[in-house]
Amino acid sequence: MTQQQRTAIRLVAGLLIAGLALSAAFAALTLLFRHDVLAYQQARHPGADPAALRRTLWTRPIPILAVAVLYVWVTRQLLAGVARAYRRVRIVSAAGFVAVAWLLLSGEYPAWLRVVQGVQLALLAALIVAVNRPVVRAAFPAVPDERPRNRRAAWLLVLVAPVVAELTLGTIPLRTAWVLLVFAPLYGGGALLIREVVRRAGGGWASLLLMGVAYGLVEEGLVLQSLTSPHLYHAADWAPRLLGLNTDYALVNLVYHPVFSITIPIVVVELVFAEHGPAPYLRRGGLIVTGLVALAGALLVRVSVPPSEDPGYTMPLGAVLGLAAGALAVVAVALRVHPRAAAMRAPSPAVLAVTTGAAALLFFVLTWPFGGARQPLFTHGAWALLPMAVATALVIGMVYCMSRWSAGPAWTRSHLIAACTGALVAHTLFGLAARAHSAPDRIFLAAVAVLTAALGARAARVNRPRYVEVR
Repeated sequence: MTQQQRTAIRLVAGLLIAGLALSAAFAALTLLFRHDVLAYQQARHPGADPAALRRTLWTRPIPILAVAVLYVWVTRQLLAGVARAYRRVRIVSAAGFVAVAWLLLSGEYPAWLRVVQGVQLALLAALIVAVNRPVVRAAFPAVPDERPRNRRAAWLLVLVAPVVAELTLGTIPLRTAWVLLVFAPLYGGGALLIREVVRRAGGGWASLLLMGVAYGLVEEGLVLQSLTSPHLYHAADWAPRLLGLNTDYALVNLVYHPVFSITIPIVVVELVFAEHGPAPYLRRGGLIVTGLVALAGALLVRVSVPPSEDPGYTMPLGAVLGLAAGALAVVAVALRVHPRAAAMRAPSPAVLAVTTGAAALLFFVLTWPFGGARQPLFTHGAWALLPMAVATALVIGMVYCMSRWSAGPAWTRSHLIAACTGALVAHTLFGLAARAHSAPDRIFLAAVAVLTAALGARAARVNRPRYVEVR
């Protein structure tokens, strides 16, 4: 390493330490003048919960301390010439610039604190320029990585997950399709992160479904707060509440997200890129970035949807801890479960498509209020528990049958395609009947259903001779 390179690297390290010091100073000033900051934020948001603002203010030093440890560690590695540290600095500098810019533009702090944020932004911009100079890049030559990866498959999954979860069900009308951009990082990043983690752990479809349950607990419970909110989406009126939980809404989403937001998008993309098999699409750096994107997507949804759709509601701390613990427990089980079901002869692909389609449609009819009803299947009061019980039995029965059918030697790629096609078409048809409220939306969903059925039937025919082991 030349003297010029050493000097350039020391400059990068100095900017890192300066940025860390300024971040710590900002956190200290925020806490020291917390009453002024809270008064400013309360004036900007008169309807906000003061307790929620105080919690947000006090939690800021915690990530600062975590970042401090990370910065010191990365800086030491960078000065030692570790190539991985160089890549981490490039990622951290770009991510930090975006985060500070967002805080600055949001205007959530008094003007004198925004001056500090402006200096932070300038330091991060200088760090980005310094770390990407040719002389620094030359000091950390790229080492060829022969591990397989598939960026096209990863990007396709990022695109497919939010489209299947929201657009093809009709929950987002065409006139507000731009809202999909708000949900895309959470859905796409979440699905890709789950796929990469499960495949690295050697998990199969059962792990994907369980990770989808954890995803539903995080998105609906911790991000949107819809599992406990007495107001959002009128979910509290769907069925009797239990321990503050919107029971029917929870049942719908803790089945919907595992199947349609996570597992089916992953299976569809893996069928498209069948030659790649269950190998990861991303390397370690890509996996880390995906996790950060999913986290940023969760924060984006959290600050954009609940404040506008359910202002003033803050989930009780007990519910937050309970949902977080539940999600972590489900993840722990998902990464260790390897079911070995007894084989049972699967029906033909055509019959399987009809079966999964009928099951999906019946589940929606039993649990999702439609046609002007306030509770599922036009029930009232505690009678809503009856269709919920039938829907639960239906889900258990389908999981049991699918596990046994897919364990048999007669299970083919055509069966997998047919199962996904039937469920997707049924879910779009339900959206057409219950969620579409305008002619353009009806035409769009009808076209999606027909196109899905046609593409699925063709794919099943093309792949009929090919047998695969589905774990």
